[in-house]
Amino acid sequence: MRVLDFEDHVAQELSIARFDTQRRNLRLLTAIFFILFVLAIFLPLVTDTACWPGLLMGTLALTSGAGLAHFEGRFRANSALRGQLRAGLRGQNRTVDILSVLDDEYYLLNNLKLPERADDVDHLVVGPNGIFALETKNHRGHVYCRDGQWYQAKVSRSGRQQPEEPIRDPTRQLKRNVDYLRSCINNTDRALSRQTRLWIEGAAVFTHPSVGVELGPQTRDRLPFPAIHARELPAYITQHTPRRPYSKGDVRRIVSMFAHLQAPSSRHTA
Repeated sequence: MRVLDFEDHVAQELSIARFDTQRRNLRLLTAIFFILFVLAIFLPLVTDTACWPGLLMGTLALTSGAGLAHFEGRFRANSALRGQLRAGLRGQNRTVDILSVLDDEYYLLNNLKLPERADDVDHLVVGPNGIFALETKNHRGHVYCRDGQWYQAKVSRSGRQQPEEPIRDPTRQLKRNVDYLRSCINNTDRALSRQTRLWIEGAAVFTHPSVGVELGPQTRDRLPFPAIHARELPAYITQHTPRRPYSKGDVRRIVSMFAHLQAPSSRHTA
């Protein structure tokens, strides 16, 4: 399998949520100003110099220290968000590992940004038997659907059962992105779209090793895309029978098109 990595927005969000640059710079500034403050305080005791540099360094040390305290507080407040983002990254990396069994006829595009939107497609597999858009979720515990609403029930690290939490339907989320992606494809290379009759398959992929997904037959029938466990993914792709097989040239041209995807024109979005 050939892998193409686009910009990883989850990793970027995680870096922002850690405030690494601000905290590192403010720690350094606070330490420097404090050392200069101490030197400036003791300098007048051994020399006949003014004490105002000490007051200035002390003020700067307090200011940078207050800034550091502010960002440390924001860092602690974002603990839950960082946990979610790290879990998402682990899920995406697990998907890449599982898909590594595919041969070089397949291309894997990671984190495909949708132009003029904040969304992206986690993974896009292009091969001789089709195009597959994948939405990965690293939920653990028990995932199920009741009255059209998806829920997650999990056990805490201490072994206590936690209350169920509503979660977004990942298949609907994927459908919105795929519908928009189709419009982008038509606007980017209409001739290729007509020639190959591009059709995008999709799947919501649950990547956590211990997740259990319980969806009744009626719920599964209503889903726009299947919801599967990551271990089922290679078979789901390789055993798919396409409407029209793609040649090696088709696959390369499709992959190249995704590298310069254009937003749909107004007539496609109206």
